[in-house]
Amino acid sequence: MGRSDGVRVKGVPSYRRIMPFFMKTKQDSLINYTVDVNAENIQAFADRMSEEYGMHVTIFHLVLHSLFKTHAAYPDLNRFVKGSVLWQRKGIWFSFSVKKEFITTSPISILKRKFKPDFTLKDTVKAASKDTSDGRNLKKKDQAEKESNMFLWIPAPILKMLYPIYEFMDEYGLLPDSIVRTDPLYTSAFIANVGAFDADTGYHHLYELGTISMFVVLGAIKKIPVVEDDKVVSRLVLPFKVSADERVVDGFYYYHAMDYFRDQMEEPEKLLEPAKPVSG
Repeated sequence: MGRSDGVRVKGVPSYRRIMPFFMKTKQDSLINYTVDVNAENIQAFADRMSEEYGMHVTIFHLVLHSLFKTHAAYPDLNRFVKGSVLWQRKGIWFSFSVKKEFITTSPISILKRKFKPDFTLKDTVKAASKDTSDGRNLKKKDQAEKESNMFLWIPAPILKMLYPIYEFMDEYGLLPDSIVRTDPLYTSAFIANVGAFDADTGYHHLYELGTISMFVVLGAIKKIPVVEDDKVVSRLVLPFKVSADERVVDGFYYYHAMDYFRDQMEEPEKLLEPAKPVSG
């Protein structure tokens, strides 16, 4: 069977083709990375771009664009496993959450955005700013909320019986493209910015429903002690926790992709360069 959101990957090594049969779920295949980014240059760069663009540029915007460039540089990251088959996703999509209000009882909006191949940093800032503004609109419902409301009118016992059918359709690409294209669970990566309310990072699970193969949790910038030239010094660090599906690519590929991501953030001038695949 084909899929509306992906193309079957050909020429996959046999050891990787067999993985989905004994590592059946994303939780079976979960790997975790800690990525600590030197944050000495990040805020100053964001402030400078805010002045240049005439709009507020946040660290979250830089993270989004760095992750977009990482997926463009290492396109195999943009894969997922469904029906025990490895698929290459059509396009780079990111989902992220926005707290409508910074109070404990406030709901969360889940947003989804496609990143075009020629997106510049300015394009990312414009798109994400609009999405965030829409997400914080108390009168506006996001796609996840609309879909939930659509299903929740069904009595719970019947919904529980019908849900396996939905899971089967999800697994074998039978869901309508109208759902897959807008549902935030069908995305290259999900980004949670807990640093927006000064929280520390934690690893997040990967949802079995949908095609998310990477979950990134961004924390607040903090000072930590590090050793430089045999001396303990204080350094500003932007912490990330990354959860990923091992069936998609191997650890060597993930390592180089995350190293590229870190490099883009630590030398943010590179974010102004076009997104393109790396060689080698």
